Amino acid sequence: MVNKLLQLLSIRCAHPKLSQPFVDSATVPRRNAVNADWHLPTPPTAHYVVCLDCGHKFDYDWSSMRVIQK
Repeated sequence: MVNKLLQLLSIRCAHPKLSQPFVDSATVPRRNAVNADWHLPTPPTAHYVVCLDCGHKFDYDWSSMRVIQK
């Protein structure tokens, strides 16, 4: 009961439930021109997961399939 109350107040969350990995839309290149060169190398994209209880965002390493701890 105390943990639920603290989670509601956003004081403490153990982050037991995480979302699926998402790609950060700010790092995805956008090509608006009709004749854009689609074969340009794309920069590495940032992935993240979100705690479904408190909404905290964590960086995610796609190659090792793990949350990056800071």
